[in-house]
Amino acid sequence: MHIPDEIVGQGEAVRLLGREMASGKMSHAYLLWGPRGSGKMALARRLALAANCTPSAARGGASGGAQSGEDAPLRYCGECPNCEKIAKGVHPDVRVVAPEGDTIKIGQIREMKWRIALKPNEASIKTWIIDDADRMTEEAQNCLLKVLEEPPGDSLIILLSEDPGMMLPTISSRCHEVRLNAVGITELAEWAEAEFDIEPQRAKLLATLSEGRPGRVAALAGDDEYFKVRDRIISTVRRVVLCGDGSEALAASEDLLDQLKKAYTQAMDGGGSPELLEISSSMGACDLMAGWFRDLFILSITGDESLIINLDHIMDIRQDAARIEPSLLSRWAVKAMQTAQALRKSANPRLAMDDLFLSLALRE
Repeated sequence: MHIPDEIVGQGEAVRLLGREMASGKMSHAYLLWGPRGSGKMALARRLALAANCTPSAARGGASGGAQSGEDAPLRYCGECPNCEKIAKGVHPDVRVVAPEGDTIKIGQIREMKWRIALKPNEASIKTWIIDDADRMTEEAQNCLLKVLEEPPGDSLIILLSEDPGMMLPTISSRCHEVRLNAVGITELAEWAEAEFDIEPQRAKLLATLSEGRPGRVAALAGDDEYFKVRDRIISTVRRVVLCGDGSEALAASEDLLDQLKKAYTQAMDGGGSPELLEISSSMGACDLMAGWFRDLFILSITGDESLIINLDHIMDIRQDAARIEPSLLSRWAVKAMQTAQALRKSANPRLAMDDLFLSLALRE
């Protein structure tokens, strides 16, 4: 398991936690929240490393000597037994609770409650990371609440959430909240270029597509299948827009849904990334189409290519933006978003995609 020395774009959060650790005022529970891929899990593991690194000189920041005060990062040596085991994900005192199916169930929290009351095996502080904490059932949250009310002195609980509003207010109120924000595109692109040894243009594309989320950049950097599916969707929607024929649009709708179903099944069977699964769904495809029409509309109105998301298709975007009325592009972007929303509410994929493609082909 790779835990980066630098958690890109989250320096403020790292410094905040480092100051608390250096001053001996760490909370017994933290709630790290922000968009998926913003670095919540990396920061949680970094905190577990810093809390349990054996050398006393490592307390408060990165390897190479102690620091304290306002700029103290989360220091760890990376070489002691605790650091090595935590980095590999095999430390007996650092555990992760994640959803089983759609939710985190009360049985999982009960087991945590029992285990966290025991003395640590090897670490100074037992650390429990609850991933997707907002997916705990109400029963599980009430069980966790009892742990947060009377936490063992040698324990640390870290909740990770995209939407803390989905949890009981009493859970959040007993945790120290730390927000992780999306990272600026320029900073993220520079990080991606160095981290993955890729060309600047490719790094900028990944940063833009990721919407400022480093975890998404990491997933997309090595996911060729994602870009194959993406290109297939873009080529299909361009063909439908130009065909002007309802029958051809319906045939394209059926063909695309068949291809998406096949790609989704292969991704599920092969352990594909969440990004690949997302774009291979009918909802994800419609989200991409909305973004595509958004790019065309922006370019046709402003002429500013720095605002484009799908940078690798800039020639196609220039061509299509020049020959389609902005009012149509705006309507199509809204239509694609509405179709995605309908699909999330269990609309029939075939009927929804047929309706969208007919609107594109007939320029409605």
